[in-house]
Amino acid sequence: MSELKDMKIMIFPSKYIQGDGAITFLPEIMEKYGDKPLVVATRSMVDTANKLMAGKGKVLKFGGECSRNEIDRIKGIATEMDATAIAAIGGGKPIDACKVAADELNIPIIVAATIAATDAPTSGCAVVYTDEGVYVKVLYQKHNPDVVLIDTDVILKAPVRFLISGMGDALATFFEANSCERSGSLSECFGLRTKTALALSKLCLDMLLKHGRQSVKDAKKGVKSEAVESIIEANTLLSGIGFESGGLGSAHSVANGLTELPATHHLYHGEKVAFGVLTGLQLYDELGIVDEIFDFCVDIGLPVSFEDLGIPKATDDEIFKVAESCYKYNFMSHEPIDVDIDKIIAAMKKTDEIGSAKKLAKGK
Repeated sequence: MSELKDMKIMIFPSKYIQGDGAITFLPEIMEKYGDKPLVVATRSMVDTANKLMAGKGKVLKFGGECSRNEIDRIKGIATEMDATAIAAIGGGKPIDACKVAADELNIPIIVAATIAATDAPTSGCAVVYTDEGVYVKVLYQKHNPDVVLIDTDVILKAPVRFLISGMGDALATFFEANSCERSGSLSECFGLRTKTALALSKLCLDMLLKHGRQSVKDAKKGVKSEAVESIIEANTLLSGIGFESGGLGSAHSVANGLTELPATHHLYHGEKVAFGVLTGLQLYDELGIVDEIFDFCVDIGLPVSFEDLGIPKATDDEIFKVAESCYKYNFMSHEPIDVDIDKIIAAMKKTDEIGSAKKLAKGK
């Protein structure tokens, strides 16, 4: 009998709703899952959550980090009130913490994303950090979110940096899925890739390169446009399906490795991933488009150099620490070439060299 890892596997969120005012459907959706909803919201969304829920269930302010301690705190409150479902209103970290809590309690999870900075809203896995923000591990849930709400109005009110960061995360989708396909590595579904997953990951890249630059211009003006809607979809739905059903590789290994340096903790996940994409393309660039990707990152404001990462005078010890951390993560082994710490160090330094020159040439 074939093992599951020999199968082609693909997973999706149960329902995805994107558009103006999507978050207003939250009370109606929560009611369908029971009469004791727990809504966990970031600080800036607590008042909105209270107005939406109008006294139904409980609204809890998120603690700030997707750590084991915060997950257990949410679980404890949910258990105490016998919650029938958990909703997360916010970015990737509250969403991930609530996904784990709901999964471990075997209750539904509803996601209302307030930023398009990561693909966390649609995925069935969560990244756990220490209370101080250092990467620990990925936890996998039994299923993807039951409902995902992506409100264009809300996302456009957030700083444009979040939308740009989301593009950094989404940028990795195709390159990592392609590497996993070439190396025969398992995806985050613990299986092989369908043609559909590969096609969606390529669509994600195509939409970024086509609409990314214009979306930044429009978002800065608060303009709802085809470009903005396309990038929100790419950052959340396509990137979420693509990385999970396609697989992860060097870009996320580098992003995780960078968390070892406190000087990078001010960066968002997608910003670190973008530098990881460029580093990974120094290792393996099947399409020969690394120059185009550098230009794209510089144009929209994603990190392309050590200076952008907050380590302008990165020492050899710091670079080695990041590379060593990258190497120990299984994602790096998903590349279709042999990779060692020295190659990672060389790729990071080359990325910094090219990125710095590109910025200088563009007057950035």
